[in-house]
Amino acid sequence: MVVWTPRARTDLKDIHDYIAEDSPINAKEVVNRILDKAGPLAELPAIGKVVPEVNDDLIREVSVQSWRIIYHVYSDQVSIITVIHKRRHIEANNITITPQSSP
Repeated sequence: MVVWTPRARTDLKDIHDYIAEDSPINAKEVVNRILDKAGPLAELPAIGKVVPEVNDDLIREVSVQSWRIIYHVYSDQVSIITVIHKRRHIEANNITITPQSSP
């Protein structure tokens, strides 16, 4: 199961809103690509690479265009932690989370 944390949901909405200022069609397309890329993570959690800022095998990322989908792998679920622009710096202590019980 793939679970989106409240932070990740907010990130996705913010990405949409930012892109939609110039192009609502592109905003929807980018969000759909991000969702499409995150979907298979439940079955293939190791497909992403380890996040270099954390260097923990359980915290991984996949890329979609200019965005990083950062997620935490648990035994029974994948939790999307955040979606950030590749140019943005993120601190290691700002990436860890606890498992979510519901999507």
